[in-house]
Amino acid sequence: MNKETIKATLIEIEQCMDAFNKKYRKQDASYIKFNLDDYSDEEIHAETGYSVMLVSSALLSVVHDQSFTSFARAATRITRGYIGLRESLNVLNTNRHWAYPRSRKHLEAFVKFCFGLFEIVIACMPAKLSRFLNFIGFSGHYRTGIEYLEEAFAIKNTFAGQVSGLTLTFIYTVVEFIYGLGEIKLDVLKMIKIDCLAIHPDSAYTTMVCASIHFYEADWNQTISLCNEKLIESSKQPKYIKFILRLLISLSFAFQCKWREAAEGMEILLEAKWAKALMHYAYGSFLFMAMISEGTRQHEEELEIIFKKIPSLCRRIGGRKTFYDNFVSKRSQKYFLESRKHFLPAYELFYVLNLFNVIEKNRTFMELMLKDIVSHLECGEDDFASYDDFANLLFLKAIIFKHLNQMNEAIDLLCSIINNGNRIKNDKFILAHATFEIGRIYEKNNNLIDARLWITKSKNDYSRFLT
Repeated sequence: MNKETIKATLIEIEQCMDAFNKKYRKQDASYIKFNLDDYSDEEIHAETGYSVMLVSSALLSVVHDQSFTSFARAATRITRGYIGLRESLNVLNTNRHWAYPRSRKHLEAFVKFCFGLFEIVIACMPAKLSRFLNFIGFSGHYRTGIEYLEEAFAIKNTFAGQVSGLTLTFIYTVVEFIYGLGEIKLDVLKMIKIDCLAIHPDSAYTTMVCASIHFYEADWNQTISLCNEKLIESSKQPKYIKFILRLLISLSFAFQCKWREAAEGMEILLEAKWAKALMHYAYGSFLFMAMISEGTRQHEEELEIIFKKIPSLCRRIGGRKTFYDNFVSKRSQKYFLESRKHFLPAYELFYVLNLFNVIEKNRTFMELMLKDIVSHLECGEDDFASYDDFANLLFLKAIIFKHLNQMNEAIDLLCSIINNGNRIKNDKFILAHATFEIGRIYEKNNNLIDARLWITKSKNDYSRFLT
């Protein structure tokens, strides 16, 4: 994360708060509960905006400066800001007379949008920062945050409603696969699409929403066509839009096992500053899969450079590596071991990023991936350098069985891995995820008692190995 950019943002926020204080400031005390009924519509909006700036500056400052002084100042600001937001939420539930009824709609959408972001940002923060926020009384709930954003989006013809739609699109296109379980609400995306087509039908953002819907419906050729058309048409789109469009193109090829095209699409993203280690690992994985599927060795030198570079690209926020950097850093070194002939990094990546939830909508490609894994397992355990490598492919086979709705076969494979857990020497994460996945299968079958038992076991016995 660019500290200079954060510093510049913090300066801008301070300037905004100074401007507010000169024009609107009525309360000097930090924690006095004030009565917003005495305020005009404009003053209530201003107080709400000030509270948001307090929370924003607090969260950014602890990322920028992790000293005790910074933490103490952030604790004060985040508490003040949260109290202010709560007061704004409370005033919506009163019978207050609004000079302009639309002011209430705009305020409600804005407050719910802010609470949604607040919940999600805290839920996604690294452990060190989360523990600090828990210590001062704040905890974030990812799903609660999404519910707030959906409520804000439902309030039409408001600025915050439109921004909530944009935020939800980003969450369902990127964040859900990194911090969630890959559970996409297509009905929400389709409602966002309706608004986009009505307000700005030709924008790159509208293309991104439409392409995302095709992507989740497993219409990957249409996804590629839409994204390429928009990228060729204009070069003036925001960088994050280009990033997502190119990511959708690369993944759409990868889901069809067109590894070379997937690698070519991912190569463009290596220049992106966001999640550099993950992007390099994805590029290396797709290129490696292309090489072994074509039976050539032409990319060995390039792959060696890529995989060797990945550990140095890992970043830390709050003292913790982010964006699965721990996972990709360790797995990238698998390339340099003898056992790499049974290394299938793309499928591992699909699992870790919850992408099998999308791929399962096209049974043909799920079965193609299963066939690839089985072909490696047919060599027999003796052909593997260690049981760890053999168990890893058994685990991937079980995951594909699960997504093909062959639950009994999946559970049998996962249980066999757990029963042989003492033979796994290094890749303990396999045991953690095997236990967790059994719980998820029971949950899917509405056997909530066994689901809770297995998921609790995975957290208690293997929490530090869960990715």
